[in-house]
Amino acid sequence: MIWSILRDSDIYEKRKVFVMGIGYKSAGLADVRVKDIYCDEALKIEVKNMLLLDSDRLLAGFRETAGFIDGMDAEELSAFMKRKKRYGGGWEDGLIGGHTLGHYITALSQATINPGLSDDGRKQVSDRLDYMLDALLECQELTKGTKFEGYLFGATLPTKEFQENPALQFDNVEKGLGHPFETAWVPWYTMHKILSGLNAAFKIAGKEKGLKAANALGMWISNRALSWSDKVKNTVLSIEYGGMNDCLYELYQINRELKENGSNLFCPEFERFYEAAHCFDEEELFDKVLADQENVLDNVHANTTIPKFIGALARYEADNRETKYLEYAESFWNMVILKHTYVTGGNSENEHFGVDNILDAERTNVNNETCNTYNMLKYSRRLFEATGKKKYLDYAERTFINAILASQNHESGFTTYFQPMATGYQKVFNTLDGNFWCCTGTGYENFTKLQDGIFFDSKDRVMIALFLKSEYVTADYKAAIECDFSKSDEVTVSIETEDNKPFGKELIIRIPTWISGKVSVKLDGKETEFEEKNGFLIIPSDVIKSGSQLLIKCPMSITAHNLQDGKDTYSFMYGPYVLSARLGTTRMKTKGHGIAVVVAADKAVESDEVTIKDEASVSGFIANISKYLVKRENEMEFELKGTDRDLVFTTHYNQYSESYGIYWKFKTL
Repeated sequence: MIWSILRDSDIYEKRKVFVMGIGYKSAGLADVRVKDIYCDEALKIEVKNMLLLDSDRLLAGFRETAGFIDGMDAEELSAFMKRKKRYGGGWEDGLIGGHTLGHYITALSQATINPGLSDDGRKQVSDRLDYMLDALLECQELTKGTKFEGYLFGATLPTKEFQENPALQFDNVEKGLGHPFETAWVPWYTMHKILSGLNAAFKIAGKEKGLKAANALGMWISNRALSWSDKVKNTVLSIEYGGMNDCLYELYQINRELKENGSNLFCPEFERFYEAAHCFDEEELFDKVLADQENVLDNVHANTTIPKFIGALARYEADNRETKYLEYAESFWNMVILKHTYVTGGNSENEHFGVDNILDAERTNVNNETCNTYNMLKYSRRLFEATGKKKYLDYAERTFINAILASQNHESGFTTYFQPMATGYQKVFNTLDGNFWCCTGTGYENFTKLQDGIFFDSKDRVMIALFLKSEYVTADYKAAIECDFSKSDEVTVSIETEDNKPFGKELIIRIPTWISGKVSVKLDGKETEFEEKNGFLIIPSDVIKSGSQLLIKCPMSITAHNLQDGKDTYSFMYGPYVLSARLGTTRMKTKGHGIAVVVAADKAVESDEVTIKDEASVSGFIANISKYLVKRENEMEFELKGTDRDLVFTTHYNQYSESYGIYWKFKTL
């Protein structure tokens, strides 16, 4: 089953976990370069597409909002907007307009320091980021001295009432109004993206202007949130608000650290950010999840809910005395993984969670919203930093490879909204300038930080959490990973130190859950036994010197994974890779869905049933699956034998051009 290691082994939930010490932090994005060819191409395609976008069209709504606040006439407003209009497609030219710019600024911030880009490439994205931030500061300047001081927003202003009150969406939400075309389309969700982007511009790219804009906007948000009565607060929390708690706690931490470090950049009233963040902590929901109430997530909007619990984690990160909030965060993560997650690491059907442990029955063309996997991946890595628990890294590997990498069309660079789990559908991708879905924005972020979560560092240790060809370079040492599991089951880890100084740290290596048999290690060509603790290899600091090489053999095999409500429904993996059957292109059609979303329309197969011919039972077939799902020599192609169907499987992450099947229902004659 999906995450059977969590369900069946008792490692995590029923005995004390071996914790690798609190204090790990993911290696800085500027210090890690991914050298894997597939990932390197994915980064460059994504950045190319981002730079093809018109900055002034993404900024048009923000300029219009500021212009109305300033009282500009029609000609002045048109000139201020650079004679540009918002992008179309139903999202950026709607009441949710402006959410894309928040993601875009975060992605530009990540790309600005990404070693995978050339110096010229990083300068291009840095210049673009500067332009966006300067424009937003100019918008904020026009709000000074008004009741909207610090306000930034880019949604449409469709009526005179909206134009006279550009914050009308927020007023409407406080009244419980939420019609996406007439009154309010989740404005706090959009605000979360904007403030997160500004935080990233400073925290990641070091742009002081990003902090200036974030602090001004943070004050507008805080003044509003801290004015709510309990009744108004509860009304606001009933409408999707993204991770407002998360980004406000983050802004609080940024300012607190600046003050503690003697910088004069901090906002004098930054404590209000912490207080305002707590206005978005939905404790009633948190307590229900902590109590593990049955079906508490049934029909709950998934991407509304996941950020709420990331925000709970953020409160603990901001104040480690708030241990109850860490409990909230861990409880929700367990609930999602154990009761609502598919083999790829994705979750949800038509954007919603369902009844506990009902997954096979909800396999459709609209599973696994990509925003959810983006959020779950970020969430898991931060939970690891908070707890040191290996299970969070195991999930991060699974979803990074099989849901995040799998979300991009590797030729166009465009990304998915949904990833169907029903057999026979294809992935559907956005376009360059016509589908500014929520998942388009998270797609920009996903593929400009592919180096995140490979290495973690602490005072005394360096951890390799993910086997991906890459290198981590600090002032004192370089750690490099060489591997390509499509060609070999061997991983080489090399250590070099500055001036041949002692490495001085333990090297901790996560042993993947998918390894078949025992991992073997050679240190500088000699077979060596190292201590293992609950899935971590511990390489002592005194055996590593500059020039040391570890050769790690990670044997792989075919594994089968079924679903709680699908006893004979199986998916397959080879090592870390989810496999999906190639089903061709002949019946690939799309249709509209929801609000201006495009989804797969037709199945390539009439049925996902497979009849077993050479075994008496399904369990016998699955027990001998390596005999029946056979890898072609020198290819990542696998032929299914001993059944009534001729199926060829391949790695799902690069299935982007045809229909596919991950799950199949097996029966006997």
